[in-house]
Amino acid sequence: MGCGSSVPVDQEGQDQQKQAAQQGQQAAGAAGGDKGEDGAQSAKAKTTRARRLSYISNDANGAAAAPNAAAPAANSSGTGGRSGNTRARRLSYVTNDPNAAPGNIKYPGEEGGPEGEEAENGEEPGVQSTLAPEEQERRTLRVNVACMSRAGREPGFKKTNQDNCFAFEKYITEDQSLFGAMDGHGPHGHLVSGYVKQHLPIILVNHLTLEKDVKKALTQGFCEVDRSLANSRIDCEFSGSTAVVSYLKGKTLTTAWVGDSRGVMGRETKKGWEAIDLTTDHKPTAPEEKARILKANGRVERLVDEMGQPMGPYRVWLQYAWIPGLAMSRALGDVLAHQVGVTSEPDHTVMDITPQDKFIVLASDGVWEFITSKEAVDIVAQYDSAEEACRQLVDEAYQRWLTEEEGVVDDITAVVVRFIHPPA
Repeated sequence: MGCGSSVPVDQEGQDQQKQAAQQGQQAAGAAGGDKGEDGAQSAKAKTTRARRLSYISNDANGAAAAPNAAAPAANSSGTGGRSGNTRARRLSYVTNDPNAAPGNIKYPGEEGGPEGEEAENGEEPGVQSTLAPEEQERRTLRVNVACMSRAGREPGFKKTNQDNCFAFEKYITEDQSLFGAMDGHGPHGHLVSGYVKQHLPIILVNHLTLEKDVKKALTQGFCEVDRSLANSRIDCEFSGSTAVVSYLKGKTLTTAWVGDSRGVMGRETKKGWEAIDLTTDHKPTAPEEKARILKANGRVERLVDEMGQPMGPYRVWLQYAWIPGLAMSRALGDVLAHQVGVTSEPDHTVMDITPQDKFIVLASDGVWEFITSKEAVDIVAQYDSAEEACRQLVDEAYQRWLTEEEGVVDDITAVVVRFIHPPA
């Protein structure tokens, strides 16, 4: 089943599911914040492209969708206006102190930490400081990184950004780095992604130090933060987060992920730029994923509209209730979904960085909904500055959402890491 709270449903669990079915109309919190379905608001809305979102909602309070119900209105809300007035969140923290570890870093809300995460009115995104020159020289591969998170929008509502990210140019030792992007969903998705951002890098310090197998260490870290979430004060029953994390040690890049936040490598070849996917989306329709969900007495189905026509993506449901409606098969948090096969155990890819590999992009699905991996690589490749490349990628994704979804925009987060190779 994986790890964390991912356990099969026993007979008692099935009885609870039947009871949930009887109370399905009253279930609170089944919605996913800014992950509501766009479906049948009107005949005109049906002609627009449906968003790939995580949760279904009937109303702004997060009531569960009933079978054969019309597509619920999106629960997302948005900040208005021009891109120049959009908030750019300072979401990552870097230390140049050679004796400092991630555990010594203060986060917003902690004593001695930054008072606020957000810079308003179009200020610069949170861009990572570089290592001291003498430290850079001792690295076999230097990096330059920038990250930016931009809240989505929906006319008439105030939008909470549920995305988060982190970036450590120097992590544990001088030849290691850690980068990540998270996309929260559900009524408390912003709290879940924020929790993962603050705790996962610290948790991974111990596992990566004690465990020689990097993939195993990353898995242990994901599972531990998932268990920690379940025991935290955050209500994770219907809320969770994706996570894509890349760990660089020397010239070896290991990426671990759950959900549909993605990573892509930009490689320069004689024929031009090539996009190398570092991740694949965790969808409940994938054979291995679906088999695990069905074995745990879950269902994988699409909602249907009032005319009986399927709508939206395939989602994970309890056997006897139309909850939770999660559109991915792996995630952190999501306690209820974990009972029917959703797991927090990540997949992995490992790559040795070559001189032709110039950068990676980690991003939430707000980027990937309307931008392909190749398009993202082509955009980033135009700029020498990681900061400018990151800003242009986020701006382009934002504009495409405005065009495709008639003013509705998902939260958009991107981390751009440029590799600076030593002279040949």
